[in-house]
Amino acid sequence: MNTDQTGINFRVLSRSMLEATPLPTFVIDRNSEILYCNQRGLNLYTPMQWKPGLRLNQVIRNQAIIQLVQSSINSNTQQNGQYEQGNSDIAWKVTVSPVVHQENFTGSEYRYFAVIIEDMTEARHIERIQRDFIANISHELRTPLTSVRLLAETLEDTIDTDTEKAQEFVEKIENEVQYLSELVAELLELSRIESGQTLMTIEPIGAERLVREVMARMLPLAQRHRVQLITDIHQGGTLVAADSKQITRVLVNLVHNAIKFTPSGGQIIIGTSLQTDQHTQRFFVKDTGVGIRAEELSRIFERFYKTDRARAKAGYIGPGGGGTGLGLAIARHVVETHSGRITAQSTPGEGSTFTFTLPVAIQSDTNEAEQSQ
Repeated sequence: MNTDQTGINFRVLSRSMLEATPLPTFVIDRNSEILYCNQRGLNLYTPMQWKPGLRLNQVIRNQAIIQLVQSSINSNTQQNGQYEQGNSDIAWKVTVSPVVHQENFTGSEYRYFAVIIEDMTEARHIERIQRDFIANISHELRTPLTSVRLLAETLEDTIDTDTEKAQEFVEKIENEVQYLSELVAELLELSRIESGQTLMTIEPIGAERLVREVMARMLPLAQRHRVQLITDIHQGGTLVAADSKQITRVLVNLVHNAIKFTPSGGQIIIGTSLQTDQHTQRFFVKDTGVGIRAEELSRIFERFYKTDRARAKAGYIGPGGGGTGLGLAIARHVVETHSGRITAQSTPGEGSTFTFTLPVAIQSDTNEAEQSQ
């Protein structure tokens, strides 16, 4: 019977429960013919139409999973397994369970089986990120700490015999400690941004004002490294919706990197202009530096990823002439929190251009400030 004395239709109830299951689920018979499949199962690979007579191996092409199903059918027991899909990052946890039992003259057996598939891809991805993070942070901390220890040991040997050399070691220790402090501060900041704990004060602010504030702040550093720093401002009166402190930090980071990788006599342009859609404002930092290799461009916004440190200017503050590898990751998260997008273009030997967009808050009527210096 499909109903009991209360009038409950168990066939309808069973189907409703299968559809409510958050995982792709197939009900098959002992011949692996699909008797029922919920919507998530139908969409497992590509949207498909279920039809009578369709077999499980026509939907799931992974032979190892099909063998697991057959093993459950043959043994009348629950079977579990985890499988990766080819060379992709997709990983599944598959459970095959007998669900309907019947008695016959040879004993007993299960007529139907449930095949339940759990997508483990995201969990695997998170595990890999955590593993990489621990490995990266261990490396980043180990290098300066080892340097500090060695410098301290050398300082102990020279402090009484060579005061000039001792002072040099003290300065190097200070540089390493400064790097460690920056690393910890940026790790905390990135963690707060990623977890949504950093409160953004989004207010209308002039695009030109953001550019000129960064220009004034970074000009002394550019002059010290003998790099020309200029602005290229169009529609500077446009007001963008932004947290001025956070966006200033993004621009400072981009200009700082540009100075770091631009040889003396080079040029850096900080600019802004209204996009043709009139809804977003473009900001960019363009340099004539050493550029970034094509294979590195897709990774430069990852945490801890650093381009070839040998390209940095000699004497740049930081172990090996490099930064923490977190600045661009922070920049990406800040821009995306503002509903913007940050990209990079580069030609090795010619320079790089970093661009990000911000939403327009109010279109100002005074867009005559199109000037450079």
